[in-house]
Amino acid sequence: MTRRIHSLLLLACLLVLNTGIAPRAAAQSSEPVPTPFSTNVQTEWLHEVLPLAETFGDKQGEPAAWPGYRTNPQSRQRELIGYAFHSADVPPVEPGYSAPIDMLVGVDADFKLTGVKILDYEETYLRIKGDFLAQPDLLRQFRNKSISDEFQIDQDIDGIAGSTVSVFAIARGARNAARQIAEAYLDYDPGDPVREARGARTKELMSGSSWEEMLSSGMVQQLQIPLEDGNKLLLSFSYIGVPGLGDFWVGNEKYAMAERAASVYLGGHEIVLVAIGGSAADRFQYYQLQVVQENSDALNWFRRFTTDSYVPMGAAETGILAEQAALVGAIVLPQTVDVTQPFTLAYRHLNTTERFTIDIQLTGLALQLAQGEDVLSAAEIESILRAENSWLNQLIQDPSWGVTPWSDVAALLLILASAMTAFLRKSEQLRWITLTITVAYLGFFDGGFISVSHIVNTIKLGPAFLASGLPLLLFAAFTIVTTLLWGRIFCSSLCPFGAVQDFITRFGPKLWRRQVSQSVHDKAIYIKYLILVLIIGTAALAPQVSIFQYFEPFGTLFFVNGTLILWVILIAILAACFIVPRFYCRYACPLGAALGVVSLVSPLRIKRVPQCDVCIVCERACPTGAIRGEKIDFKECVRCDICEIKLIEQKGSCRHSMEHIIASTNTASSNTA
Repeated sequence: MTRRIHSLLLLACLLVLNTGIAPRAAAQSSEPVPTPFSTNVQTEWLHEVLPLAETFGDKQGEPAAWPGYRTNPQSRQRELIGYAFHSADVPPVEPGYSAPIDMLVGVDADFKLTGVKILDYEETYLRIKGDFLAQPDLLRQFRNKSISDEFQIDQDIDGIAGSTVSVFAIARGARNAARQIAEAYLDYDPGDPVREARGARTKELMSGSSWEEMLSSGMVQQLQIPLEDGNKLLLSFSYIGVPGLGDFWVGNEKYAMAERAASVYLGGHEIVLVAIGGSAADRFQYYQLQVVQENSDALNWFRRFTTDSYVPMGAAETGILAEQAALVGAIVLPQTVDVTQPFTLAYRHLNTTERFTIDIQLTGLALQLAQGEDVLSAAEIESILRAENSWLNQLIQDPSWGVTPWSDVAALLLILASAMTAFLRKSEQLRWITLTITVAYLGFFDGGFISVSHIVNTIKLGPAFLASGLPLLLFAAFTIVTTLLWGRIFCSSLCPFGAVQDFITRFGPKLWRRQVSQSVHDKAIYIKYLILVLIIGTAALAPQVSIFQYFEPFGTLFFVNGTLILWVILIAILAACFIVPRFYCRYACPLGAALGVVSLVSPLRIKRVPQCDVCIVCERACPTGAIRGEKIDFKECVRCDICEIKLIEQKGSCRHSMEHIIASTNTASSNTA
């Protein structure tokens, strides 16, 4: 019956494998665009990632970027389209599976990505799958994607099966770097808690005044223009050069339009609200607005506002302006205007010669904000920053792994719980169920199992690499903690390739098996430790060289792809497993060697009883040859539960202790004599 159950489980596993492989074929259906494998950026590559740009300026600034320009079809003036940049110039660089991925990225003035081009990368999968990252279907998804989006893999970004870390590095790396570029050059607001608090306080202060009070205090100043036909145009002006004021008057979205115009077109930042009312509001012409500042050497004559410096915002539909004006817009003052000093605005209606002027002098809260005074106290700012910089808040607001893939986390937690339950309860049936799920999900479907490559990448990129994904962080923490406490539980229940070897031992022909002599076994077990030293030494001394894929055949098996030599290695190891149980675990697994070293300090080891001195049942059944009589070579033990289950099953055969048996035997011998 038990064998039948195991056969059914194996059949279910194979069915899941078939469903898990199909998406990989679909994901690789597109013809890849070759990666140049060079970071010597060519001009044509800039046009690829920022296609609307007609010309590019020199690489400049900090962080360095290439500004892209085109000619405005209306004004015939050159305008900034956005920036192209090399990801390596915008630290911190997001780590990939083996090393950072060099990319050329474009971001436009609307805070959207315009293109991503892979320049160079050293991912292990490159040697297995070829140039697998340069896929049009993958890179096309980033075009016109707002940098404020979350870039969630398998939600708003389709990944490549088996390459989640690499795709995550591209998505998160491009997004985070583009945000830095946009913040530096395009006045992008990434969400500053102090700025948000300032804005909220400013809105609160403004909300306490009525329209009449604003007029009398000078917060709002009005210019009335009578027309010849008896109608009039009423223009209301108010300073909105800081986000809180802009949000109060027109809202965040419309104010962002004005800020963008100030940054992109003129490089200025001082903005004045224009509310258009009166019976002739529909006849307002923005280009008839002018500005002058008498004490300014650079602006001592009236200067008109142009398309570049006037931002129309549509109807005045909400807030306090809804009852006072019909239309609303904003003017971006020239950089030479000092808003803390008096300046003059003028309007001359079309086809007239009379210029109507109003002298603007900021007062009260507007003047304080324009002079840089803060509406928050130092204590308030310190409190906000303390809360923002707390590790818990940072973990919640911006975890290093980005958006949490909760479905993957839930699946992993179920597998980990199943493995621990089987281990603690010593349930052979539950262990086989866990092994089946491990092969199907962690092996073929998800590909998120722990391997020595994670040790290599931690050496190359630092411990932060393990926090590049919440599932990886949980898996790594579980493996380390359980190994420290009990030994190599990962090897027995959570390693997909270890599970494959157990299935081979369970269902393979017993006639093929051969016993490795003890002397050969005792020497051969150290081969995996030499392999581990070789891999770690290479990673430390030559980070650009990756060799671990030649010692981890499961990459070829579970991704169903690889070079000829990798397939030969896999087939040879699988064949050896038919002859020697867990051949790979015994003699070749570098991760098993690393966990074996850690397990030397494990306090919760397998208990031995006096009968173990003379019994060899467990020694013969041990899949890794870790038992020698009453002793266990714990670094070689994978905590498979075989010997412990046998001990539990046999405890009822003799309820007397060994000492009692020996004493009874001696007494019987004396009586006979």
